[in-house]
Amino acid sequence: MKQLLPAVLAALSVAACAGDYQPYLTRGLTPAAPEARDRFTLERTACSGSCPVYVVEVDERDILQFQGERHVAETDGVVGKRLPDGAFASLIDIARSYGFESFDAAYPNQEASTCAASAEDAPRVIVAFEGRRLDHKVSVDRRCLGPADSAERFDDMIQAMEAVLDISDLIGPDEDSDVDAPPGSAE
Repeated sequence: MKQLLPAVLAALSVAACAGDYQPYLTRGLTPAAPEARDRFTLERTACSGSCPVYVVEVDERDILQFQGERHVAETDGVVGKRLPDGAFASLIDIARSYGFESFDAAYPNQEASTCAASAEDAPRVIVAFEGRRLDHKVSVDRRCLGPADSAERFDDMIQAMEAVLDISDLIGPDEDSDVDAPPGSAE
């Protein structure tokens, strides 16, 4: 009996610890059941060339999840990381400061009145906020942003958002091109 008691206690303590415990560094980074959280999404779609194709999401807890598809450094599934506290709030502030809600939902719009250029083979940038603080989605063929909707304003907003996201290491240089290769490097 004395030998059985330590074994039972050890089994109980292991079982108690095996629940939903996650170490601090990875806590919240694994995809869980969708919860009602405010969320930001930035997506870049494909073109026939070497456009980076990826989706990045940030929730109100400042947890980023990146999924690269093509022409990015990271294409091995979903990569998560914790952003600095307040990153999600910064994304909302950036969106508001650039008048994100004033952009139409899509460029070109259904009637194609917002775009003179053909939108064939054009990569799209899709930006969405879903939540209580901001709820708007914009899908853009950048060539279709007319003077009233300033392509420069949209580009500056995306650049400011990408600075908060800090995903340049996940996008990386185009792997299919030696344009960014250091001088003298072999292919």
